[in-house]
Amino acid sequence: LAAMLHKKSKEIGRTIYLLGDEPYRKISYGYEVPSLLEIYPNTMICTSYSKDLSLPGERIGWLAIHPDAEDVDGLINGSTLCNRILGFVNAPALMQRVVARLQGVQVDVNLYRKKRDELKEILDSLGYDYIDPQGTFYFFVKSPLENELDFVALLKEQLILTVPGRGFGTPGYFRISYCTDDRFIELSKEGFRKALEKAKLILGEI
Repeated sequence: LAAMLHKKSKEIGRTIYLLGDEPYRKISYGYEVPSLLEIYPNTMICTSYSKDLSLPGERIGWLAIHPDAEDVDGLINGSTLCNRILGFVNAPALMQRVVARLQGVQVDVNLYRKKRDELKEILDSLGYDYIDPQGTFYFFVKSPLENELDFVALLKEQLILTVPGRGFGTPGYFRISYCTDDRFIELSKEGFRKALEKAKLILGEI
């Protein structure tokens, strides 16, 4: 990736910057995600403590710019100006004080791994096809119906809230978050079963 970006930057006569959006970087199962800053100097990294510390809704994080990036002063000044113009992005003062005391702390990833495995067992038992999560706390599951919006609606009837995959560039799939209480995961099995049966009726499979 770094070699390709260096080469293309020379070809077009201007710098290509790499922006790493990394709030889930530390939430991985048996993998260590490499640092982009170590492979390409024209890199900017942004992240959020809302994932590291399991603080949903608390949008507080940081932006790091490689000190050897081309026009590093311009990038820093531009980032500062953006923050001033978009004043609503400033984090609440209380959370700034809280997070300052939590440097180096992160949520226990094994808690998410356990939830993932519980949901995998449910999906496997019912025959769902999905992308096996190696990090974060989401499943992308293949919709039994061609239009995943229709299947998301069937799940909603069973009080299971999911998100259509097309919003993430994966039409035909839907996204499940397992960042929830274990009991809700356990209770979801019957709803997933009923939604799948309805889908099969629509398809004429039963």
